[in-house]
Amino acid sequence: MIEKVYSHPDIYRIRVDLPNNPLQYLNSYVIKGETGNLVIDTGFNRPECKRALCSGLQELNVRLQPETSLFITHLHADHSGLVHLFSDAGCPVYMEPTDYQYLVDSADGSTWKAAEDNFMREGMPPEEIRSQFSNQARTFSPDPHFSITPVHDGDVLHLAGCDLQVVHTPGHTPGLCCLYLAKEEIFFTSDHILFDITPNIQVWYHMKHALQRYLESLEKVRDLPVRLALPGHREGDTSIAGRIGEIMAHHDRRLAEICHLVRCYPHSTAYEIAPHMTWSMRGKKWKDFPPTQKWFALGETLAHIEYLVDYGVLRRSEEQGCRHYDLVRTDI
Repeated sequence: MIEKVYSHPDIYRIRVDLPNNPLQYLNSYVIKGETGNLVIDTGFNRPECKRALCSGLQELNVRLQPETSLFITHLHADHSGLVHLFSDAGCPVYMEPTDYQYLVDSADGSTWKAAEDNFMREGMPPEEIRSQFSNQARTFSPDPHFSITPVHDGDVLHLAGCDLQVVHTPGHTPGLCCLYLAKEEIFFTSDHILFDITPNIQVWYHMKHALQRYLESLEKVRDLPVRLALPGHREGDTSIAGRIGEIMAHHDRRLAEICHLVRCYPHSTAYEIAPHMTWSMRGKKWKDFPPTQKWFALGETLAHIEYLVDYGVLRRSEEQGCRHYDLVRTDI
C-alpha cells in the first residue's frame, strides 16, 4: 500500500507488512526527486517484505540504480533486512557506523552469544535461551557484507533534491539516526519516537546506560520545530513534543514499578522481576509470551534495572554466576 504523505518534496510511504510480528508493519519512506530518489528503511529479509517493497517502488517508478539511495536508520532487521536489493544494484547505502559494525560483528553469531550469556546471568533459563533461535531479529537479518557511506550527527545529506540533516539519537540502538528536513519541518523519527506504541529500550554489550542515553536523545529533539513526524511504525503525528512527554512519563512509571517489585520480591533476578511487569500483550500471561517478546521484555526490564543501579537505587550482587537485585533507596 502506497500513500503520499507530503508534496514538494514528494514523499511517499510504502507499507511493508511484517507477518506474525506485533509491530504489524514498517513504514518505508520514499522521497522522489527530479534527478534521484531516497528510500528510508526496507523491511525484513523475507519474501513477503520484498514483494511489498518492490511492488511499491515499481508503482512509484523508482528503479534500483545508482540514482536511488538507501538510508538505513538503524541496525534492526525490520529496517535493514533488504539492504542487498540496493547495494547489489549499486545504490549508495547510508548508515551510522556503530550500528553497521554491530551487523558486521553479528556475522559469526558472537553478538547474539554475548547477549545470550548476559541474559543467562540475569536468570533466563537455558531452554528460553535456546528458543531465541526463532527470533525474527535473527532469522530475517541481512547478510552484513555490504558497504556503506557512513553518516554522523549533524551531517547534511543532499539527496533527492533535499537537504536532510542527520540526527543521531542513541537509545533504541546505539547508532539510530533520524532525518530532519529543516525547511519543511519534517522529521523522520524511525523508532526513536513512535506514537501509539512505546519504543523498546534494550541493554547493549557495547553501549552502557541505554535508558539514560535514550532519555537524553529525547531531550535532544524535544524543541525541534516539527510540523510532520513520520515514524518507522504505525501512524505519525504533526508534532513530537507532547509525545516525548508521554514517553518520558512511561519510563518514570516503569522505574517506579521495578522499585515496587524489588521491594515485594527482594533478591530477585531480572528474569524473576520481568513477569510481574505491566506488558501490553492482550491479556497473555508470561508463560504464553512468544519467545521474541520474552527476549524484548527482559531486555527492557534490564535497561531500567541498569538505570536504577547506576543511580544507587538498586544494588546488584552475584551468586553462582547469577545476578540478584535489592532495593537500597526509595527516593526516586
